[in-house]
Amino acid sequence: MENQRKKKSSRGAIAAGVFIALYLVTYFIIGAICMPVAVLFLIMPEVVAFFAAPTYHMMLTKSPSWVPIFIAAFLPSLLLIASGHIPIAPVVSIPVGIVAALIAKQGHYKSFKWNTISHMVFSWNLFGGFIPIWVMRDYFFQDTFERGMSQEFCDTLRALTPWWVLPVMMIATALCSLLGSLFTKKVLNKHLTKAGVL
Repeated sequence: MENQRKKKSSRGAIAAGVFIALYLVTYFIIGAICMPVAVLFLIMPEVVAFFAAPTYHMMLTKSPSWVPIFIAAFLPSLLLIASGHIPIAPVVSIPVGIVAALIAKQGHYKSFKWNTISHMVFSWNLFGGFIPIWVMRDYFFQDTFERGMSQEFCDTLRALTPWWVLPVMMIATALCSLLGSLFTKKVLNKHLTKAGVL
């Protein structure tokens, strides 16, 4: 019995690692495409939220725990800091990861409804890299320019980001997450049913 529990725990940990890695790959690929263009940069969280939804749901079917949720939420902000970005991202990603984990726990990580709501909140973890646009505006654009982005990029992004854009982006990200979850339900219906999520 103890050996079976250990094996199950080990499989869950391995699965969590795989799906966290897949989430990071999704984040990096979409980021690489969106980052150089100001307009695309602003829709990056929305696009990631949609395409990462299947990974998130499958991660919880294979490793139903708060741990992978928190790690997946926190890692992008850690990578932003490591690459020289303004070190404010964890201020967003840590509470977002905690709240997302608590929401998923309401359904014991096995409820599609609660996991969907959890992912909607989880998807805001990337906003740690965007909030400085509004709360540290001058510093953000100076830092962005000094790290190699063009003056045209900075000027365009500044023009595209009045204060109301932030709540619009957050709402749009949550909606794209919801659409991604509904897409997941349709495409991965058999897997989710077998796992007892549906």
